[in-house]
Amino acid sequence: MADTRQHWLIPDAPYESYAAYQSHTGHDAVAKAHNLDPDAVLDEIHASGLRGRGGAGFPTGTKWASVKNHPCDIRYIVCNAAEGEPGTFKDRWLLRHNPYAVIEGMLIAGRVVGSRRLYIAIKHSFHEEIARLNRAIEQMRDSIGDCSIEVVEGPEEYLFGEEKALLEVIEGNEPLPREAHYPPYERGLFASPGSPNPAVVNNAETFAHVPSIVRAGAASFRMQGTADTPGTVLYTISGDVARPGIYEREAGIPLRELIDDVAGGVPDGRKVKVVLSGVAAKPITPDKLDTRTDFGSMHLIGSGLGSAGFVVYDDRTWIPSLARAVARFLFVESCNQCSACKSGLRTASQAIDELFDPATATTDDYPRALYGARAAPQGNRCYLPVQGSVVIPSLMTGFASEFEHQLANPTEHGDPIPIPKLEDFVPGRGFALDEHQAAKTPDWTYETAPIPESVRVPPDLAARLAERAGDRSVDELVRLALELWLDGS
Repeated sequence: MADTRQHWLIPDAPYESYAAYQSHTGHDAVAKAHNLDPDAVLDEIHASGLRGRGGAGFPTGTKWASVKNHPCDIRYIVCNAAEGEPGTFKDRWLLRHNPYAVIEGMLIAGRVVGSRRLYIAIKHSFHEEIARLNRAIEQMRDSIGDCSIEVVEGPEEYLFGEEKALLEVIEGNEPLPREAHYPPYERGLFASPGSPNPAVVNNAETFAHVPSIVRAGAASFRMQGTADTPGTVLYTISGDVARPGIYEREAGIPLRELIDDVAGGVPDGRKVKVVLSGVAAKPITPDKLDTRTDFGSMHLIGSGLGSAGFVVYDDRTWIPSLARAVARFLFVESCNQCSACKSGLRTASQAIDELFDPATATTDDYPRALYGARAAPQGNRCYLPVQGSVVIPSLMTGFASEFEHQLANPTEHGDPIPIPKLEDFVPGRGFALDEHQAAKTPDWTYETAPIPESVRVPPDLAARLAERAGDRSVDELVRLALELWLDGS
């Protein structure tokens, strides 16, 4: 029987070197791919059934083929490592443990579509992951060969993770999604009127699955998971569970098993009230917990697997407070390019807010919130307003009695529920949330500006600062200057 464990991504302990990674895998997937015809590699990716692990689960082979067959011969490979979906931490965990599989997958993709220009887009606050990537790239110089790999550090905004906005950041712009008719496989990087430069954009986990498919074959990969979603999935389980964490399991494990057996269940004898699959899909109620967690099964219950980040809320959770947090997050993170999105989500967020204030709570708050959320997606460039139109009304209509109670008792349940934007994870201690998200305003500034641990500095300025740094790093100098400036010194 084939050893299907060779397709698993997370080792027992982080790989400390590329040599250690190669010793474990036993075969050089990049060298094998270069010795095969690109069409043969693409056929194997098609046959494996690998689906993107970052959102809708688009077939990876189909995406690669669209770029490979594009008439423009300038093409790019882009890894989306700008993880920011609430409740998700799996790409960061992967990069901390096994950046080599991600880079190998990108190199193989480049071989297939005919690209030597590779980019990894990642938030500049992901210090540990950036360090791991840079070290891995240096260790893999022989395998990289004449390809170039650039790590691009970007902003904290949620929309940085949207693939069209991500390309904009790589080009030096703000994370603002392009028009919907400009997908990356049609208009990629540094495009001009006569050269659209298509790009393959996959997230880190998707690329990481590619090397083992090349080494062991599609049939072996398909021995795990389900027919709909072959292979393993990196699941993030957070919220009201005994053992929050990132767990690699075969795709299709029932959600109840993930919560009860893998994550230790809901503690203190409580019960599951609702589960969020990020903020991009319909919330999951207890009667749906036996659903298999693959793309098809989750779609059949009206929800979605997305980034496989499940946030569990027990029966103490007040749903109007949860809806309030979700509505505000989506309103704040909307980029305001599509006026219906910002306006609709503003209406939804402010109407729910009014339910918590006796001076403003009125009977029209509930229908206004529903209308605002449902009206958000009109001519939209990205999926964010669709998320709002699904998640917010689902929470409101599924728990309408709690909203009625909130209207009648606006001073109750005033404690806010933080949006589960995961900032760090320490085994045994759990997840840390982004403490600055609550202070973020709809224009992407902050009520109380956080002092960043690091700041992106233009290369010429960084060079001048480095000359005067002495024993201090450039980051330390910039941070000190900001502190003095904010203190008025």
